[in-house]
Amino acid sequence: MENIYGAAYYPEHWDRSLWQNHIDIMREYNIKWMRIGEFSWKLIEPEDEKYDFSLFDEAIELLYKSGINIIFGTPTAVPPIWLVKKYPEILPINENGEILGFGSRRHYCVPNKIYQKYALRVTEKVVERYVKYVKMWQIDNEFGCTNTDKCYSHASDIAFREWLKKKYKDINILNEKWGTPFWAQMYDNWEDINIPRKTVTFKNPHQVLDFYRFSSDAYIDFAKKQVKIIRKYSNAPITHNFMIDFLKIDYKKFSEILDLISWDNYITTEEYDPLRQAANHDLMRSLKDSPFIVMEQQPGRVNWRRINEEYPPSYLSMWLKQAYLHGSMGSLIFRFRELPYGAEQFHGALVSYDGRPRERLKEFSKTFSQLKGTLIPKKEVGIYFDYENVWIHEINHLNRNFSYWDSIVDMYKVVRKMGYNVDFVFSNTEINNYKLLIIPYAMELEDEFLERLRNYKGKLIVTAMSGIKDRYNWIIDTPPYG
Repeated sequence: MENIYGAAYYPEHWDRSLWQNHIDIMREYNIKWMRIGEFSWKLIEPEDEKYDFSLFDEAIELLYKSGINIIFGTPTAVPPIWLVKKYPEILPINENGEILGFGSRRHYCVPNKIYQKYALRVTEKVVERYVKYVKMWQIDNEFGCTNTDKCYSHASDIAFREWLKKKYKDINILNEKWGTPFWAQMYDNWEDINIPRKTVTFKNPHQVLDFYRFSSDAYIDFAKKQVKIIRKYSNAPITHNFMIDFLKIDYKKFSEILDLISWDNYITTEEYDPLRQAANHDLMRSLKDSPFIVMEQQPGRVNWRRINEEYPPSYLSMWLKQAYLHGSMGSLIFRFRELPYGAEQFHGALVSYDGRPRERLKEFSKTFSQLKGTLIPKKEVGIYFDYENVWIHEINHLNRNFSYWDSIVDMYKVVRKMGYNVDFVFSNTEINNYKLLIIPYAMELEDEFLERLRNYKGKLIVTAMSGIKDRYNWIIDTPPYG
């Protein structure tokens, strides 16, 4: 696939009279990719089963005829007000029992079947209409962002029970694996089980781990349904924009249903830490052991940090080159033009509020013109990583000051400063490709992976806390290594 450099563009934010001017700027700076559509549900379906494609028909035709490749985000991240009014039960509920209402984004509870019915319906309408124009599909937008990874609704209770029935089959087996004799938590009926809400003191750690798994699977299953719809009409690649330092959804499991990995590269720490950004690049490349794209690249200033400082245009060039050196085949800047209204009005872009190209647009164009093909780093050191181990550490609080991911990043930094390339390896990775393998703080290790470790011929480092738990979150009697 060709290199993908472009930006996020929202034609609905601008008067139609400005569209051609925007496209002229894109062409002047040789930008050939635009991502559109991921927040457009109400525009496309202004009323229940009444569709209006006029805005996107016109915008897409202009982009297409101008040689701009289109990435379309299915518009399911923003349920329209008419749907919320008709079915308020689709709104998410947090752990405190608070309903998170309309007026922002991601205001849906993914296990809710009513929400899914309408979301899949609008997805099919969009894909069917624009299949010949779209070069890549993005499912929804940033699953789980801003603490929407779990929903504490009645619909989640019902879906959680169904998930548990498939997993355990017999409620007596569930009682055994959940260790319910502790504090006499035994269950007699599936209907007695709810998702783990607020409790007086510590929750059942085995139940909580299953709730983490269920919540991750709920998003992945919803994505599978969208993939199935898209594949009815289109052979274009399908992706979803993963996030930096995000650990609430099992991205390794999710990656199996996607054609390629994309992610949103923003600075999350108080000060820019290039090695932390590098670790995220390498994690994303490692998920499918293949090139990835940066779907949203921070352009300079953002709007959501406590202090939203500006970065000079040269930083954007540096970020593009860093992504390229870690296996990226392109980056899209968020966003194309600065918007003077809305919740992201202070977010930087390539084009200024008054419509003039910014210096960073010139830097962007100059830099990506120099980046050809893709570079895949040579395999040298593998660091084991597992999303379920993130959750086990978070649930059990052996050390409340300890962060599994932060500690892995610290280890990654040491290896990188020694001059070695790093891949993240998972339980199904071919580990004999690496001269050195590090297993850090992996409380639970699958039996098959342990067997491969025993036959591994390279140098192996295993840290404290590794191999002390089973897949049900029990401490095992004897560690699997001597």
